[in-house]
Amino acid sequence: MLHTLPQLYKAQVINRPSKSIKSPYVADILLEDGTEALCHTPGLGCSGLVTSGRIIYVTKSTGAKSKTAYTAQISLNTDSEGQYFVGIHPMVSQYMAAKLLPLISTNVVWKSEVKVDTHTRLDFVGTNPMGRKLYVEVKNAMISVSSKNRAERRAIFPEGYRKNKTDAISPRAVKHAETLGKLLELPDTEAAYLLFIVPRNDCDDGLELNLSDPIYCKAVNEAIAKGVKIRVFSLDFQENGAIEFYKELKFHLPCV
Repeated sequence: MLHTLPQLYKAQVINRPSKSIKSPYVADILLEDGTEALCHTPGLGCSGLVTSGRIIYVTKSTGAKSKTAYTAQISLNTDSEGQYFVGIHPMVSQYMAAKLLPLISTNVVWKSEVKVDTHTRLDFVGTNPMGRKLYVEVKNAMISVSSKNRAERRAIFPEGYRKNKTDAISPRAVKHAETLGKLLELPDTEAAYLLFIVPRNDCDDGLELNLSDPIYCKAVNEAIAKGVKIRVFSLDFQENGAIEFYKELKFHLPCV
């Protein structure tokens, strides 16, 4: 077990955005006891995982200045094989990534949120006993590409809204892939990794890049050609709030 979330409360999403706070980061929810409340949805709608009628699990918000009583943590899903849970709080996946760094390299001193050039920060930079650097950038891949059975289902990244279909879904993700490739040119670099966290246990066929975003696909292909390594770690979320490491998944490299 990697982590246990605070006490979870089952709720149904009524509206997102909320009717009272017109923000895409706030939803109206109905708790099991019949109470209506405001809920922070840090992952927005999660491509349908947090939309009207969906069942989610929430924790009580703890910030003194929070405008919402609850925070969304897990989305309940059902397929032909039963129920499964998807982690929908991006920062939880980030926290889990920190706990999984030993799967990338041991005997390394890690620092988080490190500025590596004038405009770019990476999630983790490690230093090994020889003084050489390891760079890790984490991406949260919570969306699946299809409703196939779990043995054939894949997670997909990136996924989300963009104004124009010719734009990158996440220009920041493109920049990170390019930066990792450039860092490999430095004499003190040991390795550079792009780490995908899949906060669900139903995508047994791995992770694929979104071919509708050729800009990002090209950036990742070029990064791999320069020596950037890809790792994909899947998590198992449980109804009681427990989060476990599920397994390492296959990465499917698209041809662009």
